[in-house]
Amino acid sequence: MRAIASAFLLFVTLLFAPLRAEAQSWLDQPFDAAVMSREDIATLQAALSFSGDYYGFLDGVWNKDAQSALVAYTQREEATATPRFRDLKDLILDFEDERVKNGWQLFYSESNNISYLHPFELLKQVDNETAIEFLSEDKGFSMIVRFDDFGGMKSVHDWFMGKQAAGADPFQYSDDTLWITSTEINDGFIAYARSDKVGSQWSTISIVIRADYFPQLNLLASSVVIGGSPATLLWTDGGVIDQIVNGQSTASVAPVSPSAPSDPKDQVRRPMPPGMAEAPAPTPSAPPVATEPPPKTVDVGATPTPNPPVLGTPAPGAPAPVPAAPGGIGVAPGPAPIPGAGAPPVAPGGTEVAAPAAPPKDKVTGTLIGSGSGFYIAPTILVTAAHVIDECGAVAMIDGTPLEIIAQDSSLDLAVLSGAADSAAWLKLSALEVPKLGETVTALGYPYYTSLDQGLTVTSGNVSALRGIDGSSNRVMITAPVQPGNSGGPLLNKKGAVIGVVVARVDDMAILEETGSLPQNMNFAVPSGPLLTFLAQNRITRPQGAGTSGEMSGEVPQGVADAVVPLHCYK
Repeated sequence: MRAIASAFLLFVTLLFAPLRAEAQSWLDQPFDAAVMSREDIATLQAALSFSGDYYGFLDGVWNKDAQSALVAYTQREEATATPRFRDLKDLILDFEDERVKNGWQLFYSESNNISYLHPFELLKQVDNETAIEFLSEDKGFSMIVRFDDFGGMKSVHDWFMGKQAAGADPFQYSDDTLWITSTEINDGFIAYARSDKVGSQWSTISIVIRADYFPQLNLLASSVVIGGSPATLLWTDGGVIDQIVNGQSTASVAPVSPSAPSDPKDQVRRPMPPGMAEAPAPTPSAPPVATEPPPKTVDVGATPTPNPPVLGTPAPGAPAPVPAAPGGIGVAPGPAPIPGAGAPPVAPGGTEVAAPAAPPKDKVTGTLIGSGSGFYIAPTILVTAAHVIDECGAVAMIDGTPLEIIAQDSSLDLAVLSGAADSAAWLKLSALEVPKLGETVTALGYPYYTSLDQGLTVTSGNVSALRGIDGSSNRVMITAPVQPGNSGGPLLNKKGAVIGVVVARVDDMAILEETGSLPQNMNFAVPSGPLLTFLAQNRITRPQGAGTSGEMSGEVPQGVADAVVPLHCYK
């Protein structure tokens, strides 16, 4: 009883102490963009574009239009004409939900030298012999890209104007390099066309949407810029938005933006002048130091890691190039151009630069000190848990093929490895496939592989909680049994899609010592949302297409089994 009473007192303290701190917090001060980094401002502009309040460019520069948009939002949602810092939280979280759900990422098209935000999960390419066409599953959002001469380009805009509905208020703009048309057409649909001159040709994107897709349309339009983009969906680690969203704003004064240049980092390849070397990719930032004791869990195979950060921690890098405003005009509600003709869009990172052929690397040999699991997300790219590789002098596949660490976050407990043997099978990873409370799940991996060598093992259970033992949204709890060596393996839903990465289980002995009883089936995985954010932050390009999946109610599909591999850790 004494322990329960102590726990209750601790709960009461935690419940009420933050309220006293917030009363004196800068969250209640009037909003002032001067203390925000350019990344934070661009993120806020994107959120206001999606909410339908802002129609300007996502340039990371706060202006009168952006301020008016924020005032309009707070008047509508908060019933106040003076925005406070705390009023940004729901706005940003609503936008974050949209970003994850529809897979928004920054894309740069080399064909027409344009950057823009694209919803990779919402729009899929469909067969079209004469153009590049994308369509949402419900057929409410259609995009077509063409390359034409001036006459062909103009005919698209003229056709849209000829289809406008009675009483419509069309928008048109044209100059020597840019044409924009936007109007309402029959049955409440909105039509939009934008054409940019590329050499002697015109790249034209024509779009027709149902009215309920207007927020997505407006976000696309606001993000379009010639060349590299300052638009970003990754806010500054430790900055204003990070503290607002993650609830760590106890100071009386808002954090000040970094003294160093805070221009946002491109999430795509930047166009470089002829003869110039390509700009180097930014170095991933070091994970923040945890200030709380780690939860009482143990990694499934290695050392426990501290609580992970929440969302939006971009990597440092050089400033983005200054965008060229198209024709000096404001952006009318409507979407942006999509990738140029000849290739479907790809994830951030743009078109990959072909590297010179390298001689085969020597096989890894030496003292084997442990093993874990990993799974393919691309033909030569593996995801695993960070603690699987933390203490390794070298990491390799079981045949000794050396693997290179290309991204790692020890706090989140995720890592990405390259150099794996070329695989024809990789697992489906989609922002639309997320853990659901109570759903049946399957964990695949190679527990005790160096001792038992049983091959791939499969265990089933359900999602028993959508948060970790410390309340973190970067963990889900599962009942599927896992053992040392399962770490880094995928957690799949019944459709065979990845909804998490297995990383830990409750420390049985610690719980026994504290409570006198043994816990049952309390295991943990990093859910797919933080995993996708981690991949986007580190510019990990995944192939277009669904990946390998299949019904998991019976025998494991061969493609799914082939995509999960054991990993060896060498001293």
